[in-house]
Amino acid sequence: MTSNKLTQMALSAILRCKEKVDLFELNDILCGKQTMAVKRKGFDTVKTFGAGKMYTKRQWYYWLIQMIQQEVFYIDYDDNDYLKVLEKGRQVLNGELYVNLKRLSQKSLTIVRKGIPIDIDLEIQDSIDWRKYIDELNNVVYWNYKEERHVNVNDIIPQNIPERDQVKAKYLEIASSVYNLTVKEEVILIPKKVDRDMYGNEVQPLSLPFEDCLARLEQFVKTTGRYPQMNALAEEVALRKWYREVGHGIINVTPEQKELFQRFSKQYPMSQKSTKKD
Repeated sequence: MTSNKLTQMALSAILRCKEKVDLFELNDILCGKQTMAVKRKGFDTVKTFGAGKMYTKRQWYYWLIQMIQQEVFYIDYDDNDYLKVLEKGRQVLNGELYVNLKRLSQKSLTIVRKGIPIDIDLEIQDSIDWRKYIDELNNVVYWNYKEERHVNVNDIIPQNIPERDQVKAKYLEIASSVYNLTVKEEVILIPKKVDRDMYGNEVQPLSLPFEDCLARLEQFVKTTGRYPQMNALAEEVALRKWYREVGHGIINVTPEQKELFQRFSKQYPMSQKSTKKD
């Protein structure tokens, strides 16, 4: 979109709000954000509401500051900080004058997952909470013990966000390059998680009652002076697997069993029995 069209969009919004809108409200209007102030003043009903939602709030703020500097409108500090259109702005609206806006030039957001740096493009940095969404993907991959899952990216990424196609493409790229997942069109294939012992053999979960598993775990800790680990013999891996899954809520337990588990964890703190945690 050209600089003039962006500026005309902002100017149109100011005038449709009868020049009774401040800089932050204008930003929300252009991005289609239904804040309390925007809804209270009825700004969410103006024609330009959400007209610039393909860009982030950060980018719009950067542009609006440039528009003020180029004197197409100004902040009237004597009238509640409302924005007022100047003659130069009216000439831009009429196509008689052209302005030039610079794009935001800050560095991209970088997140490290599994030791791999992930660069989030500037245009989509503010579209979603990237750390939250990547952590959720990590949890699904790590704890998927029941069956292979087919996850459609459209069910994950919200509909009304800026640059949604770019966000989806980046999310699929992360699933493929960071988590080594198979991606077919917009579907992510998440395999069933399998734990293996030190020889590479699949370890089956413990099939004993909760109390028996807890007793075996306690005996192991007392005997060895440490918690069981994953890179070990099958029996030890199975114990660690059980402890980990109970602790993370993967295995359902009763309130009484949960209390027993918590009592055990306090009696044998992992920080004192092992330097390795899951």
